Amino acid sequence: LEQREKRYVKDLFGKYVTPEIRDQILAGKIPLNGERTEATVLIADLSDFTPYVEENSPEEVVKSLRKYFTAMQKSIRKHQGLVLQYVGDEIVVAFGAPVACTDHASRALQAAMEMQKSLQDLNKARASEGKQPLRHRIGIHTGEVLAGNTGSEEQPSYSLIGDTVNIASRLQEFNKQRGTEVIFSSATRENIPDYIGVRQLESATLKGVTRPVEIFTLG
Repeated sequence: LEQREKRYVKDLFGKYVTPEIRDQILAGKIPLNGERTEATVLIADLSDFTPYVEENSPEEVVKSLRKYFTAMQKSIRKHQGLVLQYVGDEIVVAFGAPVACTDHASRALQAAMEMQKSLQDLNKARASEGKQPLRHRIGIHTGEVLAGNTGSEEQPSYSLIGDTVNIASRLQEFNKQRGTEVIFSSATRENIPDYIGVRQLESATLKGVTRPVEIFTLG
């Protein structure tokens, strides 16, 4: 890797992935300039966050977001996920990229369960401070992505592009209609072990997707 890319990896990837993954990138074993690969994408978004922003001071909102993101990032990293970006109150996460693995779907589901537990713990602390609980929705989908180092030359950004990302986003949104917290596709379901308890929901028609998608939730 070029010196500038190495600095980027140390500054960005070094914060969000394990040292082993960082070292593989630095050693040039992982292509960052673009590749098609299979991965699992997890997208989490806070529910009813706009009213929360309107009802609280900017300082309180930023403090709450930071604590939420910190708790979620720890849960994600525990299962070797990579936080690609924070967008407002949304988290976009990759499993299986940039480092390929065969159990990325399982890792994503386990991370989602860990995130649920972390949110419960966070809400207990918030309740003790007299603050309202936070709720989030999570969507997960497995499929082919275009992974690579995008952005500008001065500010590169590793990201995933493709329908897999879009479907994960739609599934996250669909939780609102089904009253669930986690929804994942059949493509993800096919790649997780039986010991993870799942429940099938009625197939969903997602915006931008021509055919209904078989969906599942935890439990």
